[in-house]
Amino acid sequence: MSVFREYRSLPGPIWAMAVARMVNAVGSFVYPFLTLLLTDKLEFDKGTAGRILMIATVMFVPGSLIGGWLADRVGRKRLLITAQIIGALCLGIIGFMPFTPLIIWPILIQNFFFGLMMPASSAITYDLTGPENRKTAFSLLYLSMNLGFAVGPFLAGFLYESHARWLFIGDAGTTLLSLVFIIILVPETLGSASGKPSSNLEQPEQGSTVRLLLKRPILLSFVALMAVPWFIYGQHSFTLPIFSKELFPETGALLYGKMMSLNAVFVVLCTVPIIGLTRRFRPITNVAFNAILYALGFGMLAFFHSPAAFYLSVLIWTSGEILGATNVEVFTANHTPSSHRGRFASILPLISGSGRALSPWLTGVFLLTRPTYYAWYLSLALGLSAAAGFLILRFIDKRRGTDAEKPALLNNKFPQN
Repeated sequence: MSVFREYRSLPGPIWAMAVARMVNAVGSFVYPFLTLLLTDKLEFDKGTAGRILMIATVMFVPGSLIGGWLADRVGRKRLLITAQIIGALCLGIIGFMPFTPLIIWPILIQNFFFGLMMPASSAITYDLTGPENRKTAFSLLYLSMNLGFAVGPFLAGFLYESHARWLFIGDAGTTLLSLVFIIILVPETLGSASGKPSSNLEQPEQGSTVRLLLKRPILLSFVALMAVPWFIYGQHSFTLPIFSKELFPETGALLYGKMMSLNAVFVVLCTVPIIGLTRRFRPITNVAFNAILYALGFGMLAFFHSPAAFYLSVLIWTSGEILGATNVEVFTANHTPSSHRGRFASILPLISGSGRALSPWLTGVFLLTRPTYYAWYLSLALGLSAAAGFLILRFIDKRRGTDAEKPALLNNKFPQN
């Protein structure tokens, strides 16, 4: 079955969520320019702006934890709609406020509600799919979101200098518009037939979230190990711009901007072909490839320093990004009890995402007494080590005979790798 045919076979609500994500991403005006807003419009120094951004990230954590608990009790759809409406209002209000430090408060509150809705969104996707079509569903959602992101920052660049208020109003408006598709076309999935477990590991269970996590050592090990690829991926927004500027003082910033544009275009053009090439493999095998591609893509910059090498590096690690984005949640969903989907969807990304959150700080400390290119040696070593870890987990999981970890496609005629 071709990838496009698999997309067409997905449930209608998944398509509605994909369109909603694309509309929402088209209006993602604020966060790509938040650093500039803080340092340019509000005239904060870089240190203060960095602390504000860190606090905004921290606000996501309690929102996510509370959201996971609520998603399994009050309902996924109700929580998603409520949280997004409140978050959109927080951004919209800023569009009518004077640009003073007071605008920081609604930004922080909005980030809390963004954290609140994320577990509900993930749980709906888990509920509407099974192991046989989850990879296809997550790849469609990922592709749709990146189609929107390819447009959003471009539009925001035109608005920033002369119409900065419209960044907030436009972001809020597209968030509310995206909800129309959710309200009309996506059902409540908590306790519905569409959420029927498809494997032993997805059977509903009684007990605390911690106890059920401890019963799944493979899942816990997988999520903890995912912090390493996330740490490496964080280099693209920290070490990469610094290194570009060091090597090319006059054109480094322009080179970095071109690399980020290449990243977005490659995601849009190559997500489907890469899925087609790797669909015969188990999700955890593809995640091992993700770590290898990160190791090679970032690690090569320790040895090759021409602009062409930088562009080739982007193509390699973006291929890894696509594999991670379309396989990680498939693996975690296949190992999550249906009774705890919201709670697992709130906790597990916090564990793995700690790698990216800590990446700038830990890398900065590492480079205090070392040349910048040492970060690429570190990325190479960590990526290959993580890949080995994922392959060991794959071997253990396969030996245990779990039926959750299989190639995630219908009518698959390929051998299981």
